Amino acid sequence: MSNRSGSAGRGAAQKERRRAAGSGGFTLIEVLVAAMILGIGLVGVSSMVYYGVLSHQKSANYTIAGEKAMQEMERIRDAGYLGALVDLAHFPSPSYQIVNASTVHFSVPELTSGLGVITIAEDSQAQAINPATGQPYLNMKQVSVTVSWGGSQRLRGSYNLATLISNRP
Repeated sequence: MSNRSGSAGRGAAQKERRRAAGSGGFTLIEVLVAAMILGIGLVGVSSMVYYGVLSHQKSANYTIAGEKAMQEMERIRDAGYLGALVDLAHFPSPSYQIVNASTVHFSVPELTSGLGVITIAEDSQAQAINPATGQPYLNMKQVSVTVSWGGSQRLRGSYNLATLISNRP
């Protein structure tokens, strides 16, 4: 009897060892599913990195364009109403290109295909009222500075500033 129980005990132990040995590894399907899940996660992370870099570059372009537009706008404001003219004295030739009596172009080398456009024109619609006479002043100029840049479809853009300059009597 002891022989039987001993051999029965050994058979059960062997079955237990086989079961334990078989459950210690991974099947090919489990490995493929894990690889697929990891791949999907990596695609998501890589697209986040790509859009993060793209967003950073767009932000840098807007910052450069904003600074250049503000610099030009302040230069025109400092000249005042009478100095807000499109001529060679206010827009010298190497840096600026006069297109017509109200438009000037300038390059922005910090941006890809960067181009700035300054427009200065009398604005008959923007009128201030003279408190003494009740009549409108017709001496206001609208100044617009636009900086645009090229690059890929996702990176190109433009930045615009506009203001009115008046000559108060």
